[in-house]
Amino acid sequence: MGLTVRDRWGVGVLYKVAIVGLPVLALAGVLGPLWLGEPNLSVLGSYLAVPMVLASIVVVLVRTPRRASVRREVDWRLPSILFHLSVSALVILVTVSEVRPTVFYVGVAFTYVLVFVLVVTSPTGSAGRAICLYHASVAVLLVIFSVTLNYELFVGRTDLTGHLSFTTAIIETGRTRILSRTYEPFLLWHVFIAGTYRLFGGWVSPHTTTFLLGGLTFSAGVPAMYALTRRIYPNERAALLSCLMMISFPLYIFYGMYSIPRSVTSILFLILLLTLTILPTAQTRIVSLALVSGIVIYHPVSIPFVAVILSILYVAERAIGTRARIVDGFVLGATALITCLYWLYRADFLTARLLSTAVEVFTGPAPATAPSGVITDPWVEVANYVPYSFLLFFALLGFLFWFRDERSAASPFAAVGVVTLALVPLVLPGPTLLLDSLAGVNVGRFGHYGFMFIALTAGVGVSEVGQRGGLVVFLLLLVLTSGLAFTAVSNDFVASDNPVVERPFYTYYLSENERQSFSTIDDDYDGLIGSDRVSCRYLSELQDSSCNMVLVEPGEELFAPYGGVLIRDGEREKRPLQFSQYVSDDEFPSDELAARNTVYDSGDVSFHT
Repeated sequence: MGLTVRDRWGVGVLYKVAIVGLPVLALAGVLGPLWLGEPNLSVLGSYLAVPMVLASIVVVLVRTPRRASVRREVDWRLPSILFHLSVSALVILVTVSEVRPTVFYVGVAFTYVLVFVLVVTSPTGSAGRAICLYHASVAVLLVIFSVTLNYELFVGRTDLTGHLSFTTAIIETGRTRILSRTYEPFLLWHVFIAGTYRLFGGWVSPHTTTFLLGGLTFSAGVPAMYALTRRIYPNERAALLSCLMMISFPLYIFYGMYSIPRSVTSILFLILLLTLTILPTAQTRIVSLALVSGIVIYHPVSIPFVAVILSILYVAERAIGTRARIVDGFVLGATALITCLYWLYRADFLTARLLSTAVEVFTGPAPATAPSGVITDPWVEVANYVPYSFLLFFALLGFLFWFRDERSAASPFAAVGVVTLALVPLVLPGPTLLLDSLAGVNVGRFGHYGFMFIALTAGVGVSEVGQRGGLVVFLLLLVLTSGLAFTAVSNDFVASDNPVVERPFYTYYLSENERQSFSTIDDDYDGLIGSDRVSCRYLSELQDSSCNMVLVEPGEELFAPYGGVLIRDGEREKRPLQFSQYVSDDEFPSDELAARNTVYDSGDVSFHT
């Protein structure tokens, strides 16, 4: 028999430390900011504190042993029929609606719940597994494509416009040497999209091709997540539930929409972890090297975060005493070697850029997508972080139940559970925002590569609870998963078109009228344009216009330095415009525009000279 947690660590010391430490940390997270005079940060920390306390209470109170088999098998065709009817209705609803209504999110939550019902009631085996994976893949595609293939142009956090411009350039010229040095490291993704566009025969636009590939890639992450969980925690239902947790992870949904090189590396890392769980052979070593190389080439800035996560797992496996280890010295050494070789190959530009980027990421200010609303309106932020509360609650249940029952520490899941706990402050947005607010540290990038640990452990947590109760527990889990699903698809991070609780940030897509207005203004005006961040990135990168983001300085006129000023009036009615700082409608200097000539006004966009 393998070493147990008791054998190696004493009488359940990991469980005892966690069961006491989690509530203590929860209280510290709420009371600490109050002591520092930051009550709003205390409010923000509550979304983490509540699941930490509740998970500890549940594990202490629930002493029912796990049952080896829970048979609630029903005819899978009924939930499947309801699922397809729901998806069809939602597609029609999106088609006839200008913006996705709230009822759309209710419908998506219903489809997610049906996936949950399929997972816990379908017969185990290859047929049931395939059925559940298919439905989960369709569900996440529905959420992703309802934005990217529905609105005129999803721009996300605006990096996408630059990638689209260079992909389009490759398509139009057939050459890659025209790429700027900024985007040259991401050449492989641009060529991949351009090649796929050519294979389609040009019947869809380049940006539609990008979104199709991005969505399908993240849909393929569903079976990869299942396979990874089965290798680490050999329970079919737990593995399928981990897939449901993953497609409920807001960052997973967002990057499925975003479709940039960093998105692809998230899935490559998931597949890399899966490959590493297979017994090392010459073939698997080659595949691992190929995946590491792919991550480095697709998005070189991702590899430091991947390497840190692999290193944490490496240390945890040896500290716990895991026998079937996922990460070994070969993997870490190969990752370092491949990274150094590639960086040296691009040494005249890339190395310096990566170093400066690393400094900015770890010590720079908060990103423009997370401004002062975190401090000024924390309840709005907490409302949008609720899906993370559900995920953390389930993940903590998985961790605590495992170590409470003192199962074998030789199992890979023991180390993965520890890594999950270690990654919570890095992967979930709350702690990173708190760190940024208090110390100027921004480590949110880890969320793009650590989501699978939270999802895996959360899936185990749901499975653990389900195996310890009857119908009442099943109904309770049904309520909890429906709450997770609804909040996961309706928060402002993934539903900026019509969020249930709106944050004071910009909308992540441009309308057809806005794009047409940009084109018309670009055709008729040759001078320097001043505008908001989203407009300027579009104009400069897709229209090749001369545009500067308006600089907001106290006591200075906002638009004085610019001969032409472009204002997205439709966006301004809904959200603050993001210049160098966000400017709300009541702070907007309309008098400056009144002194100018309005030479163009489409209703959504106006231009003033």
